[in-house]
Amino acid sequence: MPANLDYLEGRRFCVVFVKVIDLATERVQLQCLRGRASIERGRLNVVNEVGGVFTVPSTAVASVMPSDGSALLKDAEYFCLVKADENIAFVPSEELD
Repeated sequence: MPANLDYLEGRRFCVVFVKVIDLATERVQLQCLRGRASIERGRLNVVNEVGGVFTVPSTAVASVMPSDGSALLKDAEYFCLVKADENIAFVPSEELD
């Protein structure tokens, strides 16, 4: 049975995309998507400030955790980790802020 995600509705949320650069050295690249959580038909969506919607994959819902206050998460109340394909190019962070 899927987890009840209603407690996330409207909360500040950060999706942390993790791309493995080198498995042997455990080097990774991170990219964040920040917005508000929206629950629709049991699915977790994150809506950013310009109205873009990202549906969190069901495989990542189990990794939803309260924020630890780190600089990476900024003011997010909750976050999750999503594994990104190695062929996806991340946008340089200065273009996101």
